[in-house]
Amino acid sequence: MLLFDSDKKQTKQKLQVRYSEFQAIVLCGYGNRYLLYPLTEDNNVPKALLPLANKPMLHYVLDWLERSGVTDVIVVSESSGEHKVGHYIKNDYVGKLKPNLEVVKEDVGTADVLRAIKDKIKFLDLHRTQDPTFTALYYEPKKSEGGGGSGNSKQFVGVDINQSRLVYVASGADLDQEFSLRMSLLWKFPRVNIHTTLQDSHLYIFKRWVIDLVAQRKAISSVREHLVPLLVKCQYQKNLLEREGIDKLAKSQENHQKTALEYSATWDERDKEPVRCQVYIYNTGFCGRGNTVAKYCDLNRYLTKISTESRVSPSAEVNAKTQVGSDSLVGDDTKIDERTSIKRTTIGSHCVIGKNVKITNSVLMDNIIVEDGVKLEGCVVCNNAKIMEKCSLKDCEVGGGYVVVTETQTKNEQLVEFRDLS
Repeated sequence: MLLFDSDKKQTKQKLQVRYSEFQAIVLCGYGNRYLLYPLTEDNNVPKALLPLANKPMLHYVLDWLERSGVTDVIVVSESSGEHKVGHYIKNDYVGKLKPNLEVVKEDVGTADVLRAIKDKIKFLDLHRTQDPTFTALYYEPKKSEGGGGSGNSKQFVGVDINQSRLVYVASGADLDQEFSLRMSLLWKFPRVNIHTTLQDSHLYIFKRWVIDLVAQRKAISSVREHLVPLLVKCQYQKNLLEREGIDKLAKSQENHQKTALEYSATWDERDKEPVRCQVYIYNTGFCGRGNTVAKYCDLNRYLTKISTESRVSPSAEVNAKTQVGSDSLVGDDTKIDERTSIKRTTIGSHCVIGKNVKITNSVLMDNIIVEDGVKLEGCVVCNNAKIMEKCSLKDCEVGGGYVVVTETQTKNEQLVEFRDLS
């Protein structure tokens, strides 16, 4: 997610308003969709609508924005998810925000998305009193989330100790090369901590002129891989700053910024650097991304554990001889027959669970049928799937609409319908 601030002139009286200055861009479904296969297959739902504790991922982002006072929100969807995301915003979302939906083509980078919707990102009323070029949120994964693996690319993250400045980032192929720091970096930032366990949350706050930079530079395709490293280097590479014309873009807002900052008691002539990159390291609670199946399951377990919703929906029908653990959730209009055990599991709405079923540490989405005698352990079952009697699945993902035939015994499998893509 990205937040852009305004470059409009502000008055001293308006400084009391802090949040209407931001416009939020929520990118739905970007990144490597294959890391969440088959959960995000066409037969199921887009990534933004994957359920966490029986609420879509998008719900939590919009709820956070609403509680933070951000009211101007654009939700950007790939064309393949347009109908489902649009339906959720229009019919199922119950918050006070009124997000605008924009649709872009498939298989483009995050910066490409910003370029495509540039004209939709409008100027707002206020400009923050002390605003860097951008602020990025990083976090250290919990042990259950792991520090590496597929979809969890490691990074070298350099943070200036005194100012919490983000001064170095390297990831992917760069990590295979010899680690080195430019002398220009060390002259300007002599006290730098290099982190190897921090993860980029993909939450950024940018100054408004950065979108102009993206619009002009077609080579900037990804925010994380291209835009952020470029801006970070411009803090100490004067030649790069001038060659890319970034100094001129930054100066185009200088007059507005100076007017705003003069109302602040902290205004200082030293704050006139063209590019200033800040980082906030979140380490006081839970933070994570759901960009792989394993990490999606981690998020789901955590949110299910802390959920304040009824563990069993009032509209669900659960047989008196069935056990539903206090660490599980059962959604609306779901029916569970006798002598069934549900532990550390989230079950969605309109599901039918048979007799003598054991489900542990799993996620079942909506409209799922599980017949008698089935055993599920560590599984994710997508919408409209059916698991016939006496199946035993361990650490499997079942695609949307897939039928698992009677007495299937398997583990570590992705069970999906065959589709001819030719």
